[in-house]
Amino acid sequence: MKRRRKRAKKRYGIIAMIIILSVPLFYLGRRVYKFAGVLLEEKELEKKKIVLQAENDVMMLRVEEYRKGVLTETKAREDLGMIREGEKVFLVPKK
Repeated sequence: MKRRRKRAKKRYGIIAMIIILSVPLFYLGRRVYKFAGVLLEEKELEKKKIVLQAENDVMMLRVEEYRKGVLTETKAREDLGMIREGEKVFLVPKK
């Protein structure tokens, strides 16, 4: 009987230790998992930031071209067939 009681006490002690140790480990595991997720999200956002910065640079170059009038003049000449004052137009027939 005494042996059974000692074994039972020993088992309960082991079970209690497992429970006591598992709670902090579970909490720590959740924190590590969340931290890893945040790191992945940060990398993805950094990639998106680089892409958006490149797009922004392209747009700023376009705006600058429109402000200078170079692109506007080119579009007017090619698409609308406009000319400057004093220029002569030569029509070349297609064969």
